[in-house]
Amino acid sequence: MQPGDSNLNRRDFTKAATLAAGGAMVGLAGCAGGENGGNGIELEITVNNPSFDPFRYEYAQMVADSWEELGFAVEVNSMDWNAVVEEALIAQEYDTSVITWDGSPERIDPHTFLYDLFHSSNSVEGGRNEVNYDNPDYDDLAEEQARIFDDDERQEVVYECQKVLAEEQPRTPVANRTQIMPYNNERFSDPEVLIGESLLSFWNMIGVEPADGVEDLRFGYPEEVGSLNPLDYVGAHDRTAIRLIYDRLARIDQDGLPAPWAAEEIDILDEDGEVAVTIREGMTWHDGEDVTVEDVQFSFEFANEHSPIGSDWTDIIDEIEIVDDRELVFHLEEPFAPFVSNTLTQVNLIPMHVWEDVPDEIDEEPVDWDEPDHIGSGPFQLDYWELEEEMVMTAFDDHFEPPNVERLIKVPGSDMSSLVGFLEEEQIDMIGQTPEPNTIDRLEDEEFISFAEVDDHGFHHVNYQMEREPFDDVAVRRALARAIPKADIVDALLDGRGTVADSVIAEVNEFWHNPDVERLEYDLDAARAELEEAGYTWNGDGQIQYPE
Repeated sequence: MQPGDSNLNRRDFTKAATLAAGGAMVGLAGCAGGENGGNGIELEITVNNPSFDPFRYEYAQMVADSWEELGFAVEVNSMDWNAVVEEALIAQEYDTSVITWDGSPERIDPHTFLYDLFHSSNSVEGGRNEVNYDNPDYDDLAEEQARIFDDDERQEVVYECQKVLAEEQPRTPVANRTQIMPYNNERFSDPEVLIGESLLSFWNMIGVEPADGVEDLRFGYPEEVGSLNPLDYVGAHDRTAIRLIYDRLARIDQDGLPAPWAAEEIDILDEDGEVAVTIREGMTWHDGEDVTVEDVQFSFEFANEHSPIGSDWTDIIDEIEIVDDRELVFHLEEPFAPFVSNTLTQVNLIPMHVWEDVPDEIDEEPVDWDEPDHIGSGPFQLDYWELEEEMVMTAFDDHFEPPNVERLIKVPGSDMSSLVGFLEEEQIDMIGQTPEPNTIDRLEDEEFISFAEVDDHGFHHVNYQMEREPFDDVAVRRALARAIPKADIVDALLDGRGTVADSVIAEVNEFWHNPDVERLEYDLDAARAELEEAGYTWNGDGQIQYPE
């Protein structure tokens, strides 16, 4: 079983859908599939309402206009975020949907975007393959890429996966947005950005350079942290806070590659599934207790048993063997190439002396426990948290890589406009999300404001519910893909601050991106030709009809 096969219950999956900036998913509730009506084949695009994400809402309107020009009868169904999650991601009741998968660091490895989103084992309620793509040949490719440890050999299979997806279009990639996040250049310099995160990067939080006399980094984000439970790290803003408090054996570095962190050394002993880890010497928890190999073993086993998210990555582990007081060996059930880049970078290390008795001593599941002291071993420790006001973390000076600031103050905003106002009034130093293009243009006139700019490997895309007609027909999906004005969407709505996407693996993710996938460029004539060849016709009013 590959990580990502496990399915979340309704509560956990709803929480999982709160990933940052639209996070992993946005979906739609549709009619019961396309049908020949008085206006031709009817279909529905479901999208979040404009207050949640105006860009997605607006480009859904552009897609609808183009599809109507092709001859479909299209309705745009906008709804609030919770309804989108409930109907599209859980119940999977939609025709087509406008979605964003965010570019978190572990997704630089292609496994999530190739296996989790498209393997047929995940096309169940709560699974990430909510388009219900079912292709046995593709399943074989997705499984094969996960078994190959040699990057060059694995790249060939990853390329082939992208080739198949581009031909069959279960989801149509639309755009990779450039992340442009503002900060106060009089107080901070040299931000440490990472593709997919920009100023939200872990490295920025610990490595950005403060000006002389500046001790506090005041960081704004248009969402409140919902949980600091290290077993429940699904929301992007939750995740970025938790990983500062709790260390992990490895982290994705500034080059997008997995690198040892709490581990001093990581060795692949056997490509059939043995990985040795040597932990750093002298690490301590925030309460002064030593970090031990027993703590590490406990963290992974406890996550596998009690964390719906953590178990996605730890299910692959058969046994964790303690070799000596600093070395462990992970024995895997089967070869899993992304083990270092995904599993070891995702599981938070927790102190056994705090957590081992939790299931017996509290009347709730560990994933719901609000550990009062939030004891980790990370570069920051929690000072206090006033909900809807601010969260203050202080530097853990005994950490092997302490941050450059004394305090990190996280400030939630009700929306982006309020945070931009705080930045202009110098009440905060940075914003961890990209403002709308007109706001960026205005902020560029402020001398004390600079921007951290980096391309995103996350992608905006359109989904097709393949268990419904006509989306079970590859000719229809390809025609709809050809009728999406991707370049206009990037130019008009993003003011050119982004790139057209033709693959689920973005161009900025250079090693894994296949530059030679089929490009279904905007061409209504070519779209009509695909439909006509498949037997679709148009009535006298130009409305498309199913084949006889």
